[in-house]
Amino acid sequence: MSLTQKQIETKTKIDFYSRLFGVDPLWAAAVAMVESALGEHQKSPTGARGVFQMTSIAMKDLLQSMEVIDDDTLDIVCGIAFLKLLLKRWKTIEVATNHYCDPGDISFYLARVEKFMGEFANA
Repeated sequence: MSLTQKQIETKTKIDFYSRLFGVDPLWAAAVAMVESALGEHQKSPTGARGVFQMTSIAMKDLLQSMEVIDDDTLDIVCGIAFLKLLLKRWKTIEVATNHYCDPGDISFYLARVEKFMGEFANA
C-alpha cells in the first residue's frame, strides 16, 4: 500500500494513541482509512469532519474546535477513544465496527475495514 506523507503521519499518530488506549492499531487505522483515507478527505457531504469523521450533537463543540484549530491529534484521540468504548460495549471488533459506521453503510463497511486491516498488517 502506498501512502502519502500526510497519511503516514496520521497513521503514526493513530498507532501511538491506539496503543495508549489499548485499541488494536490496525483496526483504528483501517477505520480511519475507510472514513477519510487517513485524513486526506476530512469533510463529508453529511457534515462529518476529521480523520475519523466524527459527528453528533454531543460532538458539536469538538467538531467546531477541530475545524478552527485544524488539529488532527484531537480528532484521532477522540476517534480512538470512541472505538475503545464501542469495543468494550460490543466485545468484538466486527460488531463494534458495525456500530461505528452509518447504518446505511453496514452492507460494505466491515469488509472495507477488514481489507485495510489486512493491508496495514502486511505493509
